[in-house]
Amino acid sequence: MRRLILSLFASIAAFGPVHADTLRDAMVSAQETNPTLAAQRQRLRATREALPQALSAALPQVSVSAAANAGDRDFVDPAAIDAGREETWTASANVSQLLFGSGRVLASTRAARAQIAGGLADYEGARQSLLLDVTRAYADVRQVQAVVAARETTVSNLRRLLEYAEAQFEAGVVSRTDVAQARARYAQARTQRVQAQGAMAAAVEAYRRLVGYPPPALEAPPPASGLPAGLDVALATAVDNSPSLFSAHADTRLADANVDVAAAQGRLNITAEAGYAFGADFNDELSESSNDALAVRFSVPLFQGGAIRSRTRQQRALRAAANLDLAATQRALQESVTNAWTSLASARAALSSSREQVAAAELAYEGVREEQEAGLRSTVEVLDQEADLLIARIALAQAERDLVVAERQLLAAIGTLEIPQS
Repeated sequence: MRRLILSLFASIAAFGPVHADTLRDAMVSAQETNPTLAAQRQRLRATREALPQALSAALPQVSVSAAANAGDRDFVDPAAIDAGREETWTASANVSQLLFGSGRVLASTRAARAQIAGGLADYEGARQSLLLDVTRAYADVRQVQAVVAARETTVSNLRRLLEYAEAQFEAGVVSRTDVAQARARYAQARTQRVQAQGAMAAAVEAYRRLVGYPPPALEAPPPASGLPAGLDVALATAVDNSPSLFSAHADTRLADANVDVAAAQGRLNITAEAGYAFGADFNDELSESSNDALAVRFSVPLFQGGAIRSRTRQQRALRAAANLDLAATQRALQESVTNAWTSLASARAALSSSREQVAAAELAYEGVREEQEAGLRSTVEVLDQEADLLIARIALAQAERDLVVAERQLLAAIGTLEIPQS
């Protein structure tokens, strides 16, 4: 475990002197290299092919074919004349054009466009989710770095307190109990430092997974821009920009188009067809022949065992489900935006309080140390104040992390989280 932590620190230090990452750098790298987003991008490309496939049904269908045949005929009757070996070839070309499909092509095209709209919304949702995950990972690394630094400071302070207590004990000023209390707190602080380093190793790996490389020195993220002025504005912006809502609307359009596609399967189709075929015997040049054909085909399925009506009823039920899913998405969106707005307000208040707490705890710690040296405070009081200072510093690191995440969480909830320009 210790070797892993030291190797991670060494890799981070190797990046540190070269450059310092900003949140924008991390987001850009993740968007360009993250395999999960790249896979979603490929799915979007596949979805886009639904439109040309749907349109192809309205375009001419052309096919050509050719064949060469060789065969012998043997007769059971010995008196029959043997025709010998036959070697022939044929070639043909056929063209068909749908003239009337009872709205099937239009419905298929609508379904394809809805699929593409849903794919775009899903990709945008995945992109914004990735940016939010990168923000969390970035803020987590900065938080654990601050926690490790705070625990390092605590270990250093407690080591000096232990040395001071031992010196006081040798001088007969304090008892063995004071030394034991200082030694116990010092040992506990070292254990907690190792635990914090382990948490940092996990945060580094999470960052590497998302961004593609271990974190170098990370700059403090600036306040997020584009935050809504109020909850009402946030809700209105979410209606206009939320990828999840766009996806739900696309699903309802797709379900509606699928109803028409299913119903069109039982209606009239009119197709114009033309063909040309020719062939001959390899051994007889005068045997060549050709055939032209032109036709208009009308087809209506009269009885399919109820399959077409069943599929139509099935698609209608799925359309009703899609509309209900849209209503559920709208409710969930309102909940997530409201919760994100509340979390942002709480994070701002917590950061302000944490800064005041740290300032007061540092002042109190310095005062208690001076009073201890003057003989007015006991060792355990100094240890308790050191613990209070550590708690305050950890709370400040948590509050700074929560504010960075809460700002981007609100932007993601309303669908406007983007990579900052600078």
